[in-house]
Amino acid sequence: MARLVIRDSPSRPLSDYNVLDFENLPSGYRGLIVEPGYIPKDLNEVDLSTPLTRYRPGETEPKIKLKIPIMSAAMQSVSGYRMGIALARMGGIAVIYQSQTIENQARQVKNVKRQKGAFIEPEVMAPHVTLSKLVENMKETGFTKYFVTENGNQHGVLLGVITDSDFDEKIHESLTVRDRMRPKESLEFVYDDEIGYDVQKANRRVLESHHSAMPVIYRDDRLRDVVFRKAIRAHRQYENELTDEGKKLMVAAAVNTRDYTERVPALVEAGVDVLVIDTSQGHTDFVYDTAKYIRTNFSKIPLIGGNVVTKDGFKFLVEKCEVDAVKGGMGIGSICITPDQIGIAKGQDKAIEDVASARDEHLARTGWYYPFIADGGVHSVRDMNVGLSLGADVLMLGKFLAGVDESPQAIEYKHSPPRKPYWGEGSARARQWRENRGYNESFDEGVTITVSYVGPLEPYLGTALKQLRDGIRKAGSRNIQGHHKNSVITTISEEDAKPASG
Repeated sequence: MARLVIRDSPSRPLSDYNVLDFENLPSGYRGLIVEPGYIPKDLNEVDLSTPLTRYRPGETEPKIKLKIPIMSAAMQSVSGYRMGIALARMGGIAVIYQSQTIENQARQVKNVKRQKGAFIEPEVMAPHVTLSKLVENMKETGFTKYFVTENGNQHGVLLGVITDSDFDEKIHESLTVRDRMRPKESLEFVYDDEIGYDVQKANRRVLESHHSAMPVIYRDDRLRDVVFRKAIRAHRQYENELTDEGKKLMVAAAVNTRDYTERVPALVEAGVDVLVIDTSQGHTDFVYDTAKYIRTNFSKIPLIGGNVVTKDGFKFLVEKCEVDAVKGGMGIGSICITPDQIGIAKGQDKAIEDVASARDEHLARTGWYYPFIADGGVHSVRDMNVGLSLGADVLMLGKFLAGVDESPQAIEYKHSPPRKPYWGEGSARARQWRENRGYNESFDEGVTITVSYVGPLEPYLGTALKQLRDGIRKAGSRNIQGHHKNSVITTISEEDAKPASG
């Protein structure tokens, strides 16, 4: 485990470190920084891959291994399906938030799982649906192109296609999709046995067709999927996509401890890859009941439990709830006011130390390694570096990702420069959904703020990951696991840590 050096004092464990020495607590990683280490000649590239689910080192591999140690937070202002697609293409994973209807959350999961390299399972529509209903769907999903199948099923017999340019919302509102769709005969399509899943063949056929999308159908005219010209470009751009055995992008989804008997089956049917029990305090009977239900009925779905910040919390989730990974953090998010409201929280540095210590003890005793996901407190690459060195396997990011194009909220151009809204799941804005469902929550544990708009996810996060790799390299480590063992953490004043002005 990482060692902490208090300025010029001898090395000592983090358990001896008095986190209350710093102001404005509870902190994320305030006052800590990683010391440089020895860099051998052959240390050129740092491997950022990391396990997301339990495994036995030297014997088995984790069921899911991320290409980068990044998971987006299960928040209304962060993780919609666009974040799910973009982050999986970079090798991380998004957690679709649960403070929405079951139907909406399942639909968002499906929208991520539609992505299969360059081959996409498109939105489909039955021919008898009215155009007024189609307009509703377009507004709700944001999609403007629907392929029409005989029964409205994803892989039904293809009849045609309809887009928002094929009808007028007012003039044709009483007509049906069949009345205004373009029939299959007018489309450029290809048979499944002609291209299989060969991206190069698909690209040639799309280029020859002069169309932006080309359906792939079976010989009995059933729709398999669609090749989109822009999807081919994206597939070539992202070599580290996180995909399942069927080459579809992977996505996680959050569940609560209230409606899980209804929510979990819907998410599993939608194709979710990981379930996350999403609570601020995970050391409870409510989490146990939720985990027991999932383990009894959906034992093959990887399960992450949280949040906990103590050794006992880790043992509870692993030994009693039988989760595959543990998530922790309490009261350290930039929009969290739990410490002020109820006086309960823990600095993230000490939380990681305690949980990572319990994880390592469990590994030594049983041979099983349970990844720890550090949730919250990351404001910079420096925080990422410190969090990983302390023992985290994965970093869950909220505010850090809220300003990208792919977060669900609209850009507010009234600010100069532009900004995007960001709020916590304990805020009044997020609580409104739960109160509408009859849940009694009498006070706020989060606030609403705005964050700087930073543009598309890929260049923004890509730059941060380059910096993170260089930071781990300069600490003398080749990978995250080595960073856990070899890094030395020292204290630094917040004044020293501020960038130079000028």
